[in-house]
Amino acid sequence: MTPIARGRTLDGMAPLRNIDPTGLYHVMSRGNYREAIYLDARHYEKYLELADRVAQRQHWIVLDWCLIRNHYHLLVQLTNGGLSDGMRELNGCFSRWSNLQTGRTGTGHFVKNRPVLVDVIREGHLWELLGYIPLNPVRAGLVDEPEEWPWSGYGATIGRTHPRRFHTPSHLLRMFARDRATAIERYTDFVRESRVREGRPTWSDQVREAPTLRRVVESPA
Repeated sequence: MTPIARGRTLDGMAPLRNIDPTGLYHVMSRGNYREAIYLDARHYEKYLELADRVAQRQHWIVLDWCLIRNHYHLLVQLTNGGLSDGMRELNGCFSRWSNLQTGRTGTGHFVKNRPVLVDVIREGHLWELLGYIPLNPVRAGLVDEPEEWPWSGYGATIGRTHPRRFHTPSHLLRMFARDRATAIERYTDFVRESRVREGRPTWSDQVREAPTLRRVVESPA
C-alpha cells in the first residue's frame, strides 16, 4: 500500500485549516523557488488592486501590509471568515495576470500554493509583528527608513501618505493610544526600538497600557 504523504488527506488534498472566523492573522508567502513575484511597479499595483477587491468582498480589516520583490506580508483581521478563499482568489488571479504579462505557460504555482497563516493572538506573535512588517524592506537593504518603501502600509499609518482603500491603519494605531497623534508617536518609537532590538521585542509601558485587541476591534470608528 502506498503511504499517504504527510500533511495530506486520503483523497490527496491538503487538510482543511482550522481558522478562527474573527481571528487576526499574519499572512505571508514567497514566490516559488524564491523567485520574484513583483517584477516592476505594474506588478505591485496589480497585486494591491486585487487585494483591495478581495478585502472588500471578504470584509477584511487590513491593519498592515508590505510587499517585497519575492514575498509579502499582510496583517488581516477577519470579521466573518473568508481567509482561505480570499487568499486563493488573490494569489490565483495575480498569478494568471502575471503569466499573461510575461508569457509564462501558467503551469505550476507562481506563488507558493498555500500561504503561511499565523493566528497572532493565539501564538503571541502580535507585538513582534508590528515592528517586523514595516522593517522588512530596511532589513532587506532596499531603503534606509521604512517610510521610504512605497509598497507597504507604514507611510500611511504614520500619516505620510494616504492609505490604500483596503488598509485601515486606525485599527493598528488604537493599540497604542486612543488619540491619533499620540498613537503615531508611540508607534514610530516602537518601530524604531524594534529596529535595534534583537530577538522577541519586549513591550514598553506605553504599549502595555494600550487597549486590548478585542476591545480595539469591537470599538466604534
